[in-house]
Formats: sequence, C-alpha cells, structure tokens
Amino acid sequence: MKKIGLIIILLLNFLSLKAQLNTDKIFNVGANALYFKDYMLAIQYFNQIIKVKPYLTQPLLYRAIAKINLEDYTGALADLDNVIAKNEFIPMAYYARGFVYNRLEKYDLAEKDLTKALEFSPENTTFLLLRLEALNEQKKYEQELRDLDFLSAKLGKLPELALTKGQTLILSGDTIGAFDVMNDLVKNDSLDFNSWGGRAFVNMLLNKKDSALADYNQAVRLNSNNLSHFINRGILLYEKKNYRGALADYDKAITLSPQNEQALFNRSLLRTEIGDYNNALNDLNEVLKINPTLYEAVYQRAMINSALGKNADALADFSKIIERYPEFIPAYYGRANAYEQNRNKKAAYEDMQAVIRIEENRKKNQGKEKPQEPDTEVKVAQSESSVSSWWKLFASSQSESEDDSRYKNNLLRGNIQNRDAEAELQGDFVLSPYKKDDATARNYYFQPLAQLNRQNREMLLRLVNQEVALTDALINYHFKMIDNLSEKLQKESENANIYFLRGINYALVQDFNSAIADFSAAIFLKSDAVFYFCRAVVRHKQLEVSIGGVIVENNTDNGKDAAKDATHHVSTLPEKQCEMIIRDYDKAIELAPDFSFAWFNRGNILCSSKDYKAAIANYSNALNIDRDFAEAYFNRALTFIYIGDTDKGIADLSKAGELGIYQAYNLLKKLRK
Repeated sequence: MKKIGLIIILLLNFLSLKAQLNTDKIFNVGANALYFKDYMLAIQYFNQIIKVKPYLTQPLLYRAIAKINLEDYTGALADLDNVIAKNEFIPMAYYARGFVYNRLEKYDLAEKDLTKALEFSPENTTFLLLRLEALNEQKKYEQELRDLDFLSAKLGKLPELALTKGQTLILSGDTIGAFDVMNDLVKNDSLDFNSWGGRAFVNMLLNKKDSALADYNQAVRLNSNNLSHFINRGILLYEKKNYRGALADYDKAITLSPQNEQALFNRSLLRTEIGDYNNALNDLNEVLKINPTLYEAVYQRAMINSALGKNADALADFSKIIERYPEFIPAYYGRANAYEQNRNKKAAYEDMQAVIRIEENRKKNQGKEKPQEPDTEVKVAQSESSVSSWWKLFASSQSESEDDSRYKNNLLRGNIQNRDAEAELQGDFVLSPYKKDDATARNYYFQPLAQLNRQNREMLLRLVNQEVALTDALINYHFKMIDNLSEKLQKESENANIYFLRGINYALVQDFNSAIADFSAAIFLKSDAVFYFCRAVVRHKQLEVSIGGVIVENNTDNGKDAAKDATHHVSTLPEKQCEMIIRDYDKAIELAPDFSFAWFNRGNILCSSKDYKAAIANYSNALNIDRDFAEAYFNRALTFIYIGDTDKGIADLSKAGELGIYQAYNLLKKLRK
C-alpha cells in the first residue's frame, strides 16, 4: 500500500511538473509573438494560460500589453485592474494602466498610477517621462518642471527634455524663460533642426518675426522634417508677401503630412488671396473631410463658392455657420448676398434685419462677454517636443508605422487596428465540409453534429461562418455526390440522413429549392435540430437572393451620431418572409436548447428585422452557452452601439477582439474618434 501511495504521489508530481512546463512553454511562445508584434496570436496564447491558471498575473499583464498595442484600452484596463487586484506590488502594471488612462484622457488617474509606480522605483525615467504627459494635460506645470529638472540631472542635457521644458514654460506663461532654454539649446546643439525650430517658435510668440524667420531658415537648411517648421515659416513668408515661398512651404508640409488640416487650411487662404479659387476650394474640401466641424473652413468655402457663383453651395455653408454661430454677422451678409443672387429678396431682407438686431443687442450688452465666432486667421503650428513619442515601452500609434508596413501582406500581424474594417455583422453559421484557411478560424463543437459526422463518414461537416468559394472541380464533385445519393435513396427512401446529405450538397452548388426540399424530407422522417438549422440557413440565403441581394442600410440622421454612422451596417429583411426562418430556428432550439449557433443565427435574423432588443437577447443566450463565442460578442456589440448603448458595445468589441475577431480593433479605434 505504501508503494502504491508513493507511486500515486510521484505520478501527481510528474503531471503537475508537466503541466507547469507546458504552461511555461505556451507563455514563452506568447511572449515571442508579442515581441514580434503578432499581437492577435500572443493574445490567443495568453488566453490558454489564463483559462487554466486564472490566478497567474504575468499572462494577464502581457495580454494587456498586447491589447494596448492594438489600442483596445477598455480590454487592457480590465486586465490591468485584475492584475493589480491579484498583486498590488507590480510597478509595471501601474505604469501600463497609467499609459491606458492617458490614452483615455483620464489624466488624474494616470498621474495617480504613475506616482504609485514611482513609489516602487523612484528614479525610473520611463515612469517619470510618462507622468509628464499626465501633468501637462492637467496644467500642473510647476510639478512638470520639477520632474523635467530631475530628469535632466539624471539623464543629462538631452535636446528632447529641453524642448519639452521650453514648451512647458510657454504654456505656464513664462515666454522669456522659454526663450532662455531654447537659446541655450541652440548654443549646445546647433546641428539639431528642432533646436532652431523651438527658438523660432518662441521668437514668433515674442513677435520677433525676423529672428523667427532666420531660425526657421536655419532649421530647414539642416534638413528639417518637422512639418510645424514649414507651416510656421509659411505664415511668416505670407506676412512678408512672399507668396511663392509660403506656397512652397505649405506644399512641403502637406507632403510630410497629407492629412494635416492646418497646412491645408493655410494653403487655401493663400490660394484665395492670389485668386486661385478652384484649388483653394479643393483644399477646403479636403480639410472638411478630415474635420467636418472646422467652421473656419466652412466659412472660407462659403466665401469662395459665393465668389465662384455657386450660390446653392454658398447658402448651405453660410447656413451651417449661422446655425453654429448665430451672432456671426459676416455670415449673414454672405448669405444675404447669395439670396440676392438667387433673386430671393425676402430671405435676403430677413438676413439684413437679423444683422441690425445683432448689432443693436451688442450695443446694449457692451462690456459683456463677446459672442463666439469662428477664427478665420491662419493656424500657427505648435513646435512639438518629441518627448511625447520618445522612451515609451508601447508601440501603439494612431496611424500605421513604417515598422508595421512589413506586415501589410499578413493580415493578422502588427497594428491591425489601423486596417480599415467594415462594421458588418458576422455572418450566419452554416454546415460545410470546407473551412477558410484563416488564422482566426476556430473549430466549434456541437454534439448532435458530431453524431451526424460519425454516421456520415464520406463528408465530415463543420460549423463555419465564412464559406469557401468552390472551384469547378469541386462543383463537379458535388454534382456527382448528388447523383450517388439519389441512387442510394432509390434503395433507402426512408433514410433521413441521406436526404440531409443530399440537401447539404444541393446547398453547396446553390440549388436552394432542392436543398430545402431535401431538408424538409429529412425532417419529415426524423425531427432533428441540425436538420431544422440547415433548412433555416438555406431559407435565409434564398430570401437574400429573392430580394436581389440588395442590402438596405439603416442610415443615421444626417450623420449626427458619429458612433452609429461609423460602426453600423445592418441589412434589413422583410418581416413576413423571416417568419419561416425564425420558426425553423425555434424548432432547432426547442430540440437542442444548448445549440448556441441557432441562437446566434436567429439573433442575426432579428437584427436584420430591426428587432434589436430581441437580437441582443439571442446573442446573450448564445454567450450563456458558450462564453468564448467571439462572433456573438461582435454582433451583440454592433447591436448595442446601434441602439445607443456604446459602453456595452465597446466592452463586447474588446472581448470579440480578445477571442480573435481582428475587425473589432479597428472599430474600437473608430469609436474613440
């Protein structure tokens, strides 16, 4: 007995050691994937460990870092909260959470976490550098300057720190102090174009325009690639009436950053000044694509449209300005003129009367707060310090980096949140012998299907929601299968499984009527959840074909709700024609209440029928059965967002991304914007 007991103990110890070795191996592979920017793959490895050993903190921390790089800050925050709840003595967890809070613009919480991290490591420069951002955003300039002085003493006179200190002094109102810092920087590092650009910017603030221009000229001679240098030098050249030089600088700035609204707006003003109205209009159209609420650009476009005789466009833009700035007199004059050109004298008269009323009100309210008006002057670019992107442990970026470009041919590597994804519902699950060769494809198990596969060895079926397009050879193969199964039915006319298999083959070759007839025959012979499920799927396909495959989209009201407009595409199907499909799913669920795919597909139908609350309930039921059902999280997220419950939608998108739906990360990024 003692020997048996000893053997059992040794065996248990061996199994425990083996499990530990397996966990360590998976973690190391996940860490390698994280290092090589395979963030999606890394998350899948860490998921495996977290599922079997939820008490470990390291996999949670690393998964949070992967999510941060995918800009899933909601999911990362949940993981980091969990890490700190399990072990409050991990400084890296506070640093990572501070980073997330900065991205979520919760700067007070970021400062608190980074200060906590510094308690464990008081001289950690990485922690201090990130705290600068939190302090700056809260306008705690004195504390920020103390941190900068400490960092300078520890790291030496780094140009990045000097630039940041100069910028902080400017923000705190100490322009003379900022000039002294920038002047010292130029003396100590005269070959750095950012040093000259920093001093040039302070000279602009001190109204020393000739000195500023000389400094910007030197920065450009040193091959500056800082677009703010070209924007600001363009302003100085414009003021000196050197239009050719100013235009060249704006062109260079736009080459460096094609979507920069400051450079485009300033170039439009310059082009307007020299009478190049059509090109100015093109610039303003680009600006308003980037930022539709930049009312200064709307006003400029209205003025140009008016000058070009495009009165309808001018009226639309002037009206938009007046709606936002009801006391902006130039817009009323502009609109009155456009009405006059359209011979609408009554509307023009009403606008001129509005001007008189506004002017009278202003005389009465003299000395009181001036009403808001759009700033139609040129836009000065801040001389940005590079500290904000310097010395960070996370590679997260707002646009695809050069490093990331090497992953363009591999859909699931790198910063995939930057790859545009349509906000479309994940499609219905169907039974198919084929699966797309996709890194995120998952094998789903369902007991009744496993039983059918054991009975039908000639064609093993799986549940997929991305079907493979058949080649000519495969189409011919399935037609032969149909012939073979038809011969079998002549001998076994009461065999439901043969009808079912032939129905699957008919569905694969797009003969939906025959497929439905075979599934119906199978159901008549044997009431089976899978049979009802397949008939519902094919009926749904047939319905989409019968209405011409036209997708009717729910558009938002004039684009007022940006979240809905950016993230919702739901096809609408006729309600009556959905009833038969839903009845089949009802029967499948009645026969197999744990059939999560039937709940999911029924949720899709209900969503398409605009019954959003019922759709959410169905997706939730699918998730109650299978907590790792990624597509259900994704579709429920879109439905939540469409009904205005954005917070729940974001939480579900985060979970969908964690489980492998890569499109979720791009949608999370769009929602934040």
